[in-house]
Amino acid sequence: MSSEFTVAAVSFLNARPLIEGLDEEPGIQLVTDVPSRLLETLIEDRASVALCPMIDFQLSATELSIIAAGAIGSDGPTLTVRIFSRVPMQEVARVHTDGDSHTSVALLAVVFDELYGRIPEIKTLDSTDVNGTENPPDTVLLIGDKVVRSRPDPALFPHQLDLGEAWRRMTGLPFVFACWMARADHDLGTLPDILSRYRELNRNRVAEIAGTHAEASGWPEELAAEYLGEILRYDIGSRELEAIELFWKRCHLLGLIDRLRPLKLYANPR
Repeated sequence: MSSEFTVAAVSFLNARPLIEGLDEEPGIQLVTDVPSRLLETLIEDRASVALCPMIDFQLSATELSIIAAGAIGSDGPTLTVRIFSRVPMQEVARVHTDGDSHTSVALLAVVFDELYGRIPEIKTLDSTDVNGTENPPDTVLLIGDKVVRSRPDPALFPHQLDLGEAWRRMTGLPFVFACWMARADHDLGTLPDILSRYRELNRNRVAEIAGTHAEASGWPEELAAEYLGEILRYDIGSRELEAIELFWKRCHLLGLIDRLRPLKLYANPR
């Protein structure tokens, strides 16, 4: 049977509770990539839906809609969206990032503006394995599995900041890093219901999912189960929608996005 829908998602462990088993669903083709390339996949019509970084809703040249069938977020610490620094955070002038996530870089700017009254210079990180670098940068932003797989040595980087935790302290709200998005003019049929069904199914299979994917992703299995089952959030409710709009507003005020699109939720046209 040829695929009716292509679903694009991140290749990190954190997406597994949303996508586990989707590749066996009739009519679904699942493809994975790093977050920063998913928007391109979506707007070039190579996917019906994609688990895009939240900032991409505003940056996209094509109008998108948000599908409230699943997201990747936190209501406090994330564990895997973190700044590691050799100098105190208030002294940070430049941050090297690995470029995998647009949203995390924007959140970094929002947090630093709020906490320290300035936005550091952003540079591209040549290697995410800063422990093996002869002259490591003073400050790095890492996201995803690499935070656990190749965590910077605390002896070299004694100062750390979890961006999800910082946002929660600033706003009292959760943070949504990515969610399912689609081009606004597309009819997705039953796909949103399928995505919701797998999110709910996998909610009760966290230990199994961790056991299946932890080793390949470079995680200790027990930590992976805690991460997927207790640290991350996968729903989009009223608080999450409030947080999304506040984040976009802060980004717009800082000039990170040129114009502010209103939040648009997908509604099945049929």
